[in-house]
Amino acid sequence: MSNPTGSRRNGTMKIRLTILCARNLARKDLFRLPDPFAKISVDGSGQCHSTDTCKATLDPKWNQYYDLYIGKGDGITISVWNHKKIHKKQGGGFLGCVRIMSNTIQRLKDTGYQRLDLCKASAEDQEVVRGQIVVSLLS
Repeated sequence: MSNPTGSRRNGTMKIRLTILCARNLARKDLFRLPDPFAKISVDGSGQCHSTDTCKATLDPKWNQYYDLYIGKGDGITISVWNHKKIHKKQGGGFLGCVRIMSNTIQRLKDTGYQRLDLCKASAEDQEVVRGQIVVSLLS
């Protein structure tokens, strides 16, 4: 019997998250473009995924999808990083993030691609963050 609200496993709902691309990322290095990749994590469940790294661009195109199992109160965090800088220092290479809370997941799923503004990891961060990430959520 099919479940109209999506596939469920142990009280969780399966969501297919597609990371299409990012646009207009902040340029942090004067002479070199970043090698961006995105990290996806589901808060509380330990699920983690990473996209491929795109070379030398402020507008990476990934078009990769991940099947996530989301609990009732779980949120999704998508962070964008510069692969060249990730090992240089703690927090190095951070280009921005998006947090999609559980109520927003319900609102955004099955509505097509969404352009979400990247933001700082915390209000105290001094780093410049700019750009958007384009994603879709399917049940």
